[in-house]
Amino acid sequence: MLESTDIELEDERLTQLDLLAEERQMTPPELLAQYAAGSFGFHEAVHTASIVLDLVDEQLLHHPAIAGNGEWFRLAARASEALFNLYQAMGAAQIAPHATDDGTRPEDLNASNDG
Repeated sequence: MLESTDIELEDERLTQLDLLAEERQMTPPELLAQYAAGSFGFHEAVHTASIVLDLVDEQLLHHPAIAGNGEWFRLAARASEALFNLYQAMGAAQIAPHATDDGTRPEDLNASNDG
């Protein structure tokens, strides 16, 4: 059974980031800025996570061969949970910059600037 360590995954992530930046003739920081939360590229990744999550749920968890084997079902369910958690974490990252609302209404802000 394949299970990578956090160190192995981080090494792989950094290698992948370098390769992706090189393909686009950018530096990794430029690439990350282009795909930051709120960008089209970020939205594309969130949407892709949603599609893959749906595929795992509909095509694997609901497949008789998978449902008929406890180990396979657990593996597919863990994949589904991981994709759901990815989708939620990315959604939270997209909402976070907008979560600074202190409850002040726009008209209250205007009144405080008037006087």
